[in-house]
Amino acid sequence: MATYTERDVAVIGTGLMGASIARALARSGWRVTAYDPDTARARVLATELPGIKAEADLGTAVASAPLVLTCAPSYEAVLRSLECVGDWNGKTLVNTGTSSTAEAEHAAAWAARKGVPYLDAAILCFPQDIGTERGYVLFSGNPEAWARHEELIAALGPATRFVSEQAQAASAVDLTIVGGVYVAALAAYVDAAAYAHSQGVSGDVLDEATDKVLAALKDGAKEAVAAIGSGDFTTDQATLSVFTHGGETCLDGMRDAGFAANVLEAAVRNLRTAEAAGLGRSGFYALAQVSAGDSAGRQQ
Repeated sequence: MATYTERDVAVIGTGLMGASIARALARSGWRVTAYDPDTARARVLATELPGIKAEADLGTAVASAPLVLTCAPSYEAVLRSLECVGDWNGKTLVNTGTSSTAEAEHAAAWAARKGVPYLDAAILCFPQDIGTERGYVLFSGNPEAWARHEELIAALGPATRFVSEQAQAASAVDLTIVGGVYVAALAAYVDAAAYAHSQGVSGDVLDEATDKVLAALKDGAKEAVAAIGSGDFTTDQATLSVFTHGGETCLDGMRDAGFAANVLEAAVRNLRTAEAAGLGRSGFYALAQVSAGDSAGRQQ
């Protein structure tokens, strides 16, 4: 018979993000049982707040709460370790590690075989943001499980939301925004800022120019979503060929100064591919027609 209450939650994995999740939950009044293969790490976390207790046994940790929230880099390792759990009655499993959409679907199928409702989470913020106004976590999967635990999950931040019954949906947003945009864009910016510094550009000037470009990028992102959704890539501003020429000029300049500019090189390569596919007179967002290697789409 279960000895837990609806205010109990088990956090499996107490690295930087898992520990932040446990702290946010405890500060919001939830009783947290923390488990980590590195038992010392869970014990140290438990000394920080009275609402957290450490548990050295995984099975006991899972048995302690109706919501089991895992936070580890590898979905495969998480599921393998949870095979030791025999009783999932009355519980919900939430995976919060970064995963591919295929891994999310596999985890949902694993949970279905175990008879446990499953939610997949995508954390689109840093550990320091969890439990604050900047906390932003998306969930997908079992809607009844979301409804049951929504109050608890809200402790992670005001922007937590359920996006789809398709288990892989949150992961798809994660891969899109964090992987496809944030990581690539920040890597490109670091390259560019290093180049600017080498050319004597002051930090103040670079900050001002960056603010202007980021504002334009925000508008461009909205335009891109609309264009890709409608399939209309016409433009009266700057054609894809203009961007290709500009990108090539920038790449040559950075290379001449001794910078690899690998991210920019990849972008220019994509633009050249689209131009070769006959999309030079279209707008920049026509890149979508070649991004998936869809030769049929290139003819639209």
